Amino acid sequence: MKPNEIVVQNFLSFYKLYRNNAFRKIKEFLSNQKEIFYENKISELQNNGLSKEEAVIKTRQGWVSVVSRSLEQIIEIIICDFCNKHKLKITNDKILKSKNLDEELNLVKRAILVDFGENCVLPDGDIIIYKIVEKRVKILAILSIKNSFRERYTETPYWKLKLAENNLTKDIKVFMITLDNDDEISFLGVNPKKSRIVMEYELDGIYLAKESFDESDKIKSIDKLIDDLGKLL
Repeated sequence: MKPNEIVVQNFLSFYKLYRNNAFRKIKEFLSNQKEIFYENKISELQNNGLSKEEAVIKTRQGWVSVVSRSLEQIIEIIICDFCNKHKLKITNDKILKSKNLDEELNLVKRAILVDFGENCVLPDGDIIIYKIVEKRVKILAILSIKNSFRERYTETPYWKLKLAENNLTKDIKVFMITLDNDDEISFLGVNPKKSRIVMEYELDGIYLAKESFDESDKIKSIDKLIDDLGKLL
């Protein structure tokens, strides 16, 4: 299995152990998976002739990709039952960039395109939730999933603003799901960070997959995501 598939398989066991509390412990779970990945990968690379320093660098780079894809798949697990119950479907921007889309996915793509005059561009969307109503596509929400932000906190608010400019896309909700590993938006403190101010103001909801943070009307625990998706039906 690929490394991200191993992580997801391990999460399923983790979920059986903690049930819904597992969602608040995703950051803790992934930290543990990171340690396991580092230990195994560094050893493997050193056995293949790399120095300790080279092995650590390559392992660090590899984990960035693994944790990103793993987190997306874990969120899909979280919303799976809800989507099945309400006959909702999911896709993502990677799939929609394919050249040979079937009729349904082509309609999904057209329903979220952002108009730049002579060109139309797909917004970033790690998970796109939609339904078919009388053979027409209705986009409920676009989920952006981030491990951490650094200087990239404006990316998702930008797409929310662009979608809001057009009558055809203005009702699409844009949600952020994050571990917020660098605590860019988790805590208010004396003066909230710019990233928290901007994202909380522009986005429709931010869901943190961690146990400790300062909640607000928009910044919530990930276990509240399903309730908020239910309000869109």
